[in-house]
Amino acid sequence: MTEAAQCPRCGSDRIWKAGRDAKGKQLLLCRDCLRRFHVKGNVTPESLEGFEAIDEVPNGIVSCSTKKSLDQLSFMLSKDVGSHKLSSVANSLNTLPFYNRELGTEMSTQRTTTTFQDRTSEQTLKGELVTFTFHSRKLNLAMVTTYNRARCIENLYRNGANLNNPDSILTVLALNEKWSDSYKCNLLQSYKAFAKWKKISLQDVELPKYRSKETQPYVPKETLLDQLIASSGWKTSAFQQVLKETGARTIEAASLQWVDVDATSHIITIRNPAKGGMPRQIHVSERCIQMLGRLPHQSDYIFGKNPKSIAERTRINFYWARAHTVAKTGNKDLLRIHLHTFRHFYATKLYLQTRDIRYVQKKMGHKSIASTIIYENSEPNQDVETFTVKAVTTKEEAEKLIALGYEFHYRTADGVDLFRKKVTGFD
Repeated sequence: MTEAAQCPRCGSDRIWKAGRDAKGKQLLLCRDCLRRFHVKGNVTPESLEGFEAIDEVPNGIVSCSTKKSLDQLSFMLSKDVGSHKLSSVANSLNTLPFYNRELGTEMSTQRTTTTFQDRTSEQTLKGELVTFTFHSRKLNLAMVTTYNRARCIENLYRNGANLNNPDSILTVLALNEKWSDSYKCNLLQSYKAFAKWKKISLQDVELPKYRSKETQPYVPKETLLDQLIASSGWKTSAFQQVLKETGARTIEAASLQWVDVDATSHIITIRNPAKGGMPRQIHVSERCIQMLGRLPHQSDYIFGKNPKSIAERTRINFYWARAHTVAKTGNKDLLRIHLHTFRHFYATKLYLQTRDIRYVQKKMGHKSIASTIIYENSEPNQDVETFTVKAVTTKEEAEKLIALGYEFHYRTADGVDLFRKKVTGFD
């Protein structure tokens, strides 16, 4: 009886037929390591007809194909493709963004040189990342934070770091000049959490101090933002208008519900702030209310049925509309605008109008004034009129402000009257 065919990588004899390549040669698939390979010329594809598994091909007549190993694919691929005949554990792992891999994907013509030790280390890391992710979720950390930590740990591993040796981590951080200090700080913080979970002591290790560098945010002119809003679809444009007039984060705007919009008073309430921010109420224009009023009431949420999918879909639609507008107008300054840029524009405009950094902090939902102070150094925008704003609660205070040339602006939801006076120059 002839010896069964074996996988050239792991030696398994659990083989499937996996179709034919462009030249008509029979392709085989290992059910253990998911390696694809083909039969050499001394075995014809016709000889394999009628077999569900290849069990009569003599050993030693198979060779590796020129397709890249599936284990070389990044853990961080976000495309969930699944596969056939996988166990429940494997299917669960394939739903994680740092583990997904596509069955049968032809990546390149480079021959793989992955060793058995490398494959074992990768599989061990995958298992540790899954367990570490579940541990982080049990600590009630946000899903985004959990996945970012896992990606940081994987990136350290892929750059040659030994995760069980803290000195190896510090060496990789020191030698990699492409990483910024901000990203190295995130990598180090993620490894601290990983080491604590794995009970690796860092008491005797002198850790470096990486500080995030503060950069001045890009604040475009209002005409550029209006151009992007006008070139987007009816739902995406309404989303951008909300960002522009409320300064909300993308996930905060995606979490807005119809009960959060007071069309009569023109007030939008942000009840679910992100990043531990403060809830707040923002006064918006009649145009924003009208754009929201044209949206269909299909669920409790304004822009869809799930905040996370709303944010992802809106971001994709925004980038498509931005690229289309740049192609039509040739204005490459539009490429510097992202959805978070609307928040920077709102904060800068509000500060130039009020010159009150504490008021800007309140409207932005920042818990710390340090997050708001960067807008004090923003350059004046020629599209923005500058005002000095005062808040009063009594009739006597209002009379004094009117005598000084202030005019009534609007009343907030908590009953505070805001008066403003246009200034002729900047301090």
